Amino acid sequence: MQRGGKAAWSELLGRKGGEAKAVVEQERPDIDGVILVPEDAIVTDDYCCNRVRIFVHCKAGDDVSAVPKIG
Repeated sequence: MQRGGKAAWSELLGRKGGEAKAVVEQERPDIDGVILVPEDAIVTDDYCCNRVRIFVHCKAGDDVSAVPKIG
């Protein structure tokens, strides 16, 4: 597992979800779960150090609506 890697990607805010997912997977290949999630989806509030949820706008395309981060 990569230690000391990036934990948040503020520069991806507003980019297309697929592009954002590719960037996270490239920069942190040790993360098993990089998931695109509609911004109005109900998700668990558990913390997972091996997951990045990328919330995207549902009605305005698939632009990233929140800063992707580990958790």
